[in-house]
Amino acid sequence: MKPIYDPGAGAAFWAAIEKLPGYPSGEHMPIPIILFESNAVYKLPDVMTQAKAQRDKPLLVVMDKTPMVRQGKYLKQLVMEILSKAGWQIQSIFLEPDGTGQVHTDMPHIEVVKKMIQPGASLLAVGSGTVCDITKHAAYLYEKETGSAPSFVAFQTANSVSAFTSNMAPTFVDGVKRTLPSRYPNALVCDLETLADAPYDMTVAGVGDLLAAFVSFPDWYLAHELGMDPAYSEFAQLLMGPLDEVFLDSAKKIHDRSPEGMAILAKLIALGGLAMSLSHATTPMSGYEHVISHVLDMLAETEARPLAQHGTQVALATLLAADAYQHFLNEFDPLEVNLDSCYPKPASMEKLILNTFGTIDPSGGAGRECWADYRLKLDLWNENRPRFESLRQDWPSVRAHLSSLTRTPEQLLEILRAIDAPLNFDQIVPPVSEVQIRFAFMNAPLMRRRLTLGDLLLFSNWDRDRLWQQIWARSQTLAKA
Repeated sequence: MKPIYDPGAGAAFWAAIEKLPGYPSGEHMPIPIILFESNAVYKLPDVMTQAKAQRDKPLLVVMDKTPMVRQGKYLKQLVMEILSKAGWQIQSIFLEPDGTGQVHTDMPHIEVVKKMIQPGASLLAVGSGTVCDITKHAAYLYEKETGSAPSFVAFQTANSVSAFTSNMAPTFVDGVKRTLPSRYPNALVCDLETLADAPYDMTVAGVGDLLAAFVSFPDWYLAHELGMDPAYSEFAQLLMGPLDEVFLDSAKKIHDRSPEGMAILAKLIALGGLAMSLSHATTPMSGYEHVISHVLDMLAETEARPLAQHGTQVALATLLAADAYQHFLNEFDPLEVNLDSCYPKPASMEKLILNTFGTIDPSGGAGRECWADYRLKLDLWNENRPRFESLRQDWPSVRAHLSSLTRTPEQLLEILRAIDAPLNFDQIVPPVSEVQIRFAFMNAPLMRRRLTLGDLLLFSNWDRDRLWQQIWARSQTLAKA
């Protein structure tokens, strides 16, 4: 079983999805060249030309220092040899890791690349999501400052995240992950041999990042019903298709890293990025589960620990949030909710947020950044009280639709088991403790403006301590089953 829509089909793909309800007007083929092919690496010189890069101007090849091997050859050296032989003027930019040994998407790294861009220069990102995000945002800022848009091509080195077709860049701001407006690449190149030879934990992470849809889709619909997001549409769901069915049917091919398996996963990842970009928000593929992961990243960042594989951490957070949805759908009765107690005062929430995040960042920077975003949500929540009141009457139909959008932890675990993915937080690198996960689960709603299930649990005064004990105990039991 393959995705309904094939982003490798060129103009036919774009013509098909432009007919879907919710496709934004005026965005005609924003990424005109997308390749999912065996030996696509050897097409890089032609792709650069098609992407309107100038051969007589510098080609900035942005990479980190992680060694990568493709069929027994060093990948980055191979890429530069192919381009050099074709007459391209290569300038290598190697991004330096921090004390954790990792490169993170932050403004210092973005500035390093931006300062290297000259008039007429083009950019090639050779790496996974972080390298791509840094490069595209440097190109975006350069265009903002100069009015000139450098040609930018992404060469995807792992089926890990959906950054490659996204016009947004998740970036650390004051230690807090924020998604900044950015830009599309002019072309995306997915070389199937490169994807097959990537570390398998990155492939597993790519599957995990997409499983977030079974929390983010219902979160987005819930926010819409409560008046918190008028931009909701079903475009992303239609574009992604029956994601769980495709994964179950393709799990062995993905696990075996066959060319077909790598192509299917790469196409799903590309669709995930486009689902967000064409919806003009990360909301379709990023809900409560991603905010939990972002808080875990914040904890790691402030403690100078390496970050875990993003998609795998997201998958495990998705299991917890999906279980929370099951409790919510089974137990929530809006007619029993005391509405007056659902609308906290700004002063009390500001104090709560500053105190909460002050425990991990005593400087107060993280707390202030979180409060600046959260207060927008709180204001909108108070303005839309009538929508919550009407939901009390419409709950049976809303509940039915929410139920159709999510999946049980057991269903999601079936996919994770089929690809031999980690099933518990103690299996990821570095492992995450229950104390840290509980902190993230409880405080994720305080981090940003977007409303998720976590916010409704908080606003409706749900017994979240009891809920945590239930879902954590169940997650441990299911992981061992």
